[in-house]
Order: sequence, then structure tokens, then C-alpha cells
Amino acid sequence: MIQKRIHSFDGLRGIAIFLVLLDHAKNTIHSKSDIWNLASIFIANSSLGVRLFFVLSGYLITLILLKEINGGGIIDLKRFYVRRAIRLFPSLYCFIVVVFIINLIAHLNINAEQFIAAATFTWNYLGPFHNGSLRGTWFLGHLWTLSLEEQFYLLWPLILLLLGINKSRKLSFILILSMPIIRVASYFLFPSLKGYLNMMLHTSIDSIMVGCLMAILTLFPVLSERIYKLKGFSIVILLIWPLFITPILDRLIRGYLISIGLTIDAIILGILIAWLHANPLSYANKLLSIPVIVYIGKISYSLYIWQQLFLTNDNTTISGMFPYNIGFSLLAGLASYYLIEKPCLKLKDSKKLSGLLG
Repeated sequence: MIQKRIHSFDGLRGIAIFLVLLDHAKNTIHSKSDIWNLASIFIANSSLGVRLFFVLSGYLITLILLKEINGGGIIDLKRFYVRRAIRLFPSLYCFIVVVFIINLIAHLNINAEQFIAAATFTWNYLGPFHNGSLRGTWFLGHLWTLSLEEQFYLLWPLILLLLGINKSRKLSFILILSMPIIRVASYFLFPSLKGYLNMMLHTSIDSIMVGCLMAILTLFPVLSERIYKLKGFSIVILLIWPLFITPILDRLIRGYLISIGLTIDAIILGILIAWLHANPLSYANKLLSIPVIVYIGKISYSLYIWQQLFLTNDNTTISGMFPYNIGFSLLAGLASYYLIEKPCLKLKDSKKLSGLLG
């Protein structure tokens, strides 16, 4: 049974968005401090933040789908897709409309192809197959993550229905292990894909699939209990790898992150998430349930959508200057959360929606 809201998971979202914000704001922080330059290697890490979002998403979505399967033997696809749309679409399309208007006024060099890719969840395939210049991609560029997630949402429920739990578990395992091989092969066979190997569904689904696999393992106690019984100290030691070792190896070994680094980090994050879920009274859960971290996690989706307008040197107004750009990002995220996202989330769980869906 899934709790209505797992505070420590919101805490993880809060940490993930913190890593993303600092990395995106990095170029607007004009500091020559050696301390900052060193610290930014580890704390300005949008790659780790995004992977954490992915693993958590795969885990929670799969738990929801497994609950449906175990309850009635089938997944209500219509209800699932409508609820996902209500969760994601309003804030996203409002953002795209705002960027479209700003582009008309301020000439951000965003073309029609880019707007179409953003609106149709195909941005993660825009780069290799685009026509012409990719100038102006920053303002919509972060939507590759939503494209990848939406593609996953479309396929994963169908896979679970068609293959069943056991075969889906095996498929998850195969996909996780195969992604590093596919990325390396794509790097050499398709040079035009080099900059997009961490974005495309067929090369970078491993992070989400780790979350899916960890959720499925909850049905297999013999396999999952080894993770659940890990000591808190072991979890801390594991986390040293993605937080500190991966950034160092990525600088020392060319291609480490894009080959096996992403997968190793995702597996460690998946173990952390499964362990947190199984150990709600742990100190780690309490730490991640600190109210301010939980609150940032709750608004993290809206915050992620809107921060892109401010965390760039292309924004030459005061709203693009550090540290004001962090404040403007928070304000925009809060406005989006309370005016758009939260009202729509209420609709997602309403009796009216249940009636419409039959």
C-alpha cells in the first residue's frame, strides 16, 4: 500500500531541484573563489538531480500500477493517462505560452520547430534530427526530461499489461544493463547523437527503469529484503559514490558518466529510495522530512518548469542576475504551484473526475 504522501520522497525532490538550480545558475555566479569552484563540482550537479527525479518517478509510477494490477488484475489506462495529463500539462503548457509571448517581444531565437517539439514531448529527439539552427534552445531545453518521462508513461503501463509482472521485471533488468552498451555503440556509430545520449528514450531509459525494477522487487521479498535490511551507515557509504566519486571520475575518465556512470548512479539512487520506503522511522527519513526541504520538494515540478527563464546570462534583466534569479525562480515556481498546479491536483483526485472516467 502506498502512503498518500511520503515526506522523505518530497525531501529527495527538494534535494534534486537544489542540484538542478545550482547547476543552471552556475554561469550567472561570477565568482572567482576557489572554494566555490571546488564546491560547484559536487553541489551544482543537474545530471544527478535529474537522475534522482527519474528513478523516483519510475518507482512511484510502478507502485501505483502494481497496486491496480494486484487489486483488480488490470490497469485502467484511461484513468492513468488522464491523471498524468492533469498532473503535467497545465503548468507546462502555460510555460510554453509565456515563452512564446516573450519570444515574440524579446526575440529569443526560438523557432516553430522547437515550440512543436516542446509541446509534443519530442524535445529529447529534436537535436539529432533538427533543421537549421538550434539558437535559443536554452529556454525550452530543459523539457527534454519531460519528453523522456512522457514517453515512459505512454509505454510502461502497456508493457506491464502485455508482459505481466515477471516478464516486465526481466525486461527492466535487461534494459538497465543494455543502456551503457547502447550509449557506447551509439557514440561511435552515430556521431551526431553524441550530445544527446543522456536524453533519448532508447539510450537513457535506465534511470527510470531502475525505479521500476525496485518497485517490482517489493513483490519479491527474497530479493528485496537484502536492500531493506541495509544499515544506515551502508546507505551513507553508497551515497558517497554519486555525490563525490562520480563527479571526480567524470573529470578524470573521458566518457565515464555517459557510458556506465549514469547507470551506476541510478542503481545506487534506486537502492536508497527502496530503503527509505522500507525504513520510514530511520534517521535518513527524518532528515529528509525537514519541513523546508519537503516544501521545496512539493513545488519542485513548477519550480523546474519556470527556473529556465531566469538562470541564464541570456536574461539581462535583474531577474537574470544572481542571486536575484534564484528568488525570481522561486516566486515563479510558487505562483505556478498555487495558481495552476495545486488546483489541478485537486481535480485529479476529485469525485467529478471519477464520474467522467466512469
